[in-house]
Amino acid sequence: MNEQCTMNNVQWRKVKLGEVAKTFTGLTYSPNCIDKSGTLVLRSSNIKDGQLCFDDNVFVSMDIPERAIVQENDILICVRNGSRNLIGKCALITKDAVGMAFGAFMTVLRSNIIDPKLLLYIWQSNSIQKQVANNIGATINQITNADFNRFEISYPADLSAQRRIAAILASADKVIAATQKTIAKYKQIKQGMMEELLKPKEGWKMVKLGEVYNFQYGDGNKNPNNNGDYPIYGANGIIGGYTKFNAVDSVVIGHMGEYAGSVIWANGKHFVTYNGTITTVKDNDSLYDRFGFFVLLNLDIKKICAGSGQPFLSYDTLNKIGISVPDLAEQHRIAAILSGIDAKIAAEEKVLEKYEKVKKGLMERLLDGNLE
Repeated sequence: MNEQCTMNNVQWRKVKLGEVAKTFTGLTYSPNCIDKSGTLVLRSSNIKDGQLCFDDNVFVSMDIPERAIVQENDILICVRNGSRNLIGKCALITKDAVGMAFGAFMTVLRSNIIDPKLLLYIWQSNSIQKQVANNIGATINQITNADFNRFEISYPADLSAQRRIAAILASADKVIAATQKTIAKYKQIKQGMMEELLKPKEGWKMVKLGEVYNFQYGDGNKNPNNNGDYPIYGANGIIGGYTKFNAVDSVVIGHMGEYAGSVIWANGKHFVTYNGTITTVKDNDSLYDRFGFFVLLNLDIKKICAGSGQPFLSYDTLNKIGISVPDLAEQHRIAAILSGIDAKIAAEEKVLEKYEKVKKGLMERLLDGNLE
């Protein structure tokens, strides 16, 4: 396969990925090879938001074959993982990562025909991601070298056109990255403010959560696909709409599985499903709803979840947790301050969503050969 077409005076080629790029097998190592120093082995945890991340690193001391060493402008891709959603996530290898190794559940994509930055965007495109999803194994979450070789892509034959497209998309990425940085800054500020504002002070009263909240599991008799005006909350946020509500201004807490210990504010009238959730119902008027949310959020409840294979949190456990609360006026003041920073975060997240949609539109246009 090697079809050619001309769009906007630029010749485009339709090829199999294996015709223009190579893949390389990652490093297999035993636990005995892991060391406190040595060569860093890049794994799926070293990719976050399309960038290299070094928060969770593994080092090995062993002889490493050249094929398993990354080069600048390689595209690092997750090809095997327990989570199906992580298959295909990628990042471009930068100068500071040159010489690192990559693990057996990863691969690198390398081409001397297509500009590496453009190849990264091609890999992130809907066209490729659909092909990835269609080729993930039925029993094992993976894509193989054979899959890579037969994936179909289009690219401009002219290198200057390749770089032009990559530069346009890189500009969109810079705006997105700047917005993400702003959001991260606000979240860091919020965390510091919560720690300071919620620190017990003179005159505050110690109570058990069970004294101010009546914790309840969500409703198990609900099909979340039903459409309605009241949002349905699961442990990871809104999952649908319903014609009835069973809570007002509550905190939704994940009580089992992946989202055990998660804390979400559900504003107004809403429905809480039994999809691994606990909801809060106030037992008295000594606690302001929004202040209670920030208290629960600041507790980092995930740390008290029981179980390793299937984390679990019961409302009996929550009932026994002690907290310190000021009078209602101070609760309102603190909640207003923290809600203000939440509003800034929400505004920036809307901006981020807009920029991500713009980038998606640009990718669809530019990677289809529309350079106008």
